[in-house]
Amino acid sequence: MAAPSYTTDLTDISTIESGDSFFEFSGYSLGDGADVESDWYIQGSACASDEANNKTGVGHSIGYDYGSTITFSTDDCFFAWMYCLMPNAPDTFANGGYRVLIGSSTSNFDGWKVGGSDFGRNPYGGWVNVAVDPTYTPDYTSGTSTGYRYFGIAYKLVNSTLKGRPICADAYRYGRGEVKIEHGDGTNGYGTFVGVASANDAQTARWGLFQKESGSYLWKGLLSFGNSTNACDFRDSNRVIVIDDTPRTYTSFNKIEINNSSSRVDWDAITFLAVNPSQLSRGIVSVVDNADFNITGCSFTSMNTFTFQTNTSCLGSTFRGCNLITAAGADMTGSRILKSTVSADSSALNWNVNTDPDGYLDNMTFEMGSNSHHAIEFGTSSPTSMTLRGVTSTGFSASNSQNDSFFYVARTSGTVTINLVGCTGNFTYKSAGATVSIVQDPVTTKITVKALDGGSIIENARVLVWVTDDSNFPYQDSVTITGSGTTATVTHTGHGLVTNDNVIIKGANQDVYNGAYEITVTDANTYTYTTSERIGTTPATGTITSTFAVISGLTDSNGEISDTRTYTTDQAISGWVRKSTASPYYKQGPISGTIDSSAGFSVTIQLVSDE
Repeated sequence: MAAPSYTTDLTDISTIESGDSFFEFSGYSLGDGADVESDWYIQGSACASDEANNKTGVGHSIGYDYGSTITFSTDDCFFAWMYCLMPNAPDTFANGGYRVLIGSSTSNFDGWKVGGSDFGRNPYGGWVNVAVDPTYTPDYTSGTSTGYRYFGIAYKLVNSTLKGRPICADAYRYGRGEVKIEHGDGTNGYGTFVGVASANDAQTARWGLFQKESGSYLWKGLLSFGNSTNACDFRDSNRVIVIDDTPRTYTSFNKIEINNSSSRVDWDAITFLAVNPSQLSRGIVSVVDNADFNITGCSFTSMNTFTFQTNTSCLGSTFRGCNLITAAGADMTGSRILKSTVSADSSALNWNVNTDPDGYLDNMTFEMGSNSHHAIEFGTSSPTSMTLRGVTSTGFSASNSQNDSFFYVARTSGTVTINLVGCTGNFTYKSAGATVSIVQDPVTTKITVKALDGGSIIENARVLVWVTDDSNFPYQDSVTITGSGTTATVTHTGHGLVTNDNVIIKGANQDVYNGAYEITVTDANTYTYTTSERIGTTPATGTITSTFAVISGLTDSNGEISDTRTYTTDQAISGWVRKSTASPYYKQGPISGTIDSSAGFSVTIQLVSDE
């Protein structure tokens, strides 16, 4: 790529230089009329100023006729620089101390509150750049405006002076308020926030979008990292970015977009915070294209939503008082989501991808916000078995099915198993209908099958492993069974099993009932399974028992099959492995041992060829 570039989409209405002329809006004419002068300017080499004229009240407007009507697209705004040299003279924000006026004529226009003696830079004063979306409901109207041609600013003063010309305006512009960041590389330099501010703060620019402040940067509008045409390589660290309060724009106005999948954006120890935690446009971060986006040790305070993708790495960062985070497969290891502002019965983090969050949400911390919300939502695309490690839960309900239970499971059917390893706090759930199993500190039982001759892995070997005592699960429990079609219904008092567990049924005089089966739990004392043939006799007769099977299935392409669950105490097991239904054939081999309740069980079984 090339050296980084920083440009904007803003279009000049008037940069207020020599030769420009101004008017006063109807009802806003307490001044003597604005003139161009070269003393107080912020942009270019001149600004417009008006005297206070020892008059208080609504007035002191500086209007400009663009000459034609402007069309505003979604989130487009009118931008203007305002300055009252008497910081205590304007009225408060609530009373419209600073105002923006836009309309189709000097007497048909709307007005919006944008500042006051208690807002923004005041009471200390100084130049301030304001933004107004003209589609936002106006605070004031005069006549009936039918378009956007006449633009200006005005003040309502509670104090005034006869000295000088303290009412000032500079650089009227319109657009999305976008700063476009493109290019950058190791040879020509990476894109940086310093570079963005330098472009913004140039004397001929003064966009008012990303300006350098004392020890920080003040940002509003849209920051676009890369675009559909050009990628960017942006890397910066140790910056503080304050999100401007823009009360007459919409929620999506202050926004960051990561574009172009070839882009790389690195933020290290960057702090973002909103000026006002309750401001309308708090700041959105959206990864539009799956770029290489790396967030390390950053802090986000009072912001709105975050949307990440699989190439996003957000490590050891803090989201304090923010809205929904859509992780979408991002690595969020070690990050903290504190006092989320999502609404009641919503979730602070959404995980809706077919990826086990194991290794992606490790060592995260979730703290309840002021609303009764969930910490994590597992969507309908998430796996049915997932593992979380080292997660801390603070302030969430100790009861299931509550608006503030830790998990929300969006699946409406089936069974979802959530394994918790080294997690602390309350881990309860609310479900949309699926059966949810929370497994605390599970261990893994893994069987690996290889050929004795040569040691090659054996795929599709059948493995059956069962418990040999009842220390954790049912062992040779007496049951009764009825049948209909190919469905067997087992009455097994207090079985303690969940859907998709496996059992071994023995002792029925009708062989159709006997075998190893995956079950569907219907209640605490009953479950069903599907037989390979239609059932004739019902109920089943004989001395029938049910034993829990830890593993029942075929080895995968790595020659492995495993199970993960919690054991309250060590569990003795027995079993076998064989491959007899398709070539290459192998003789049956035995399995025996003990599953350690803390460490699990792993064994490699070597089979002898049977060909």
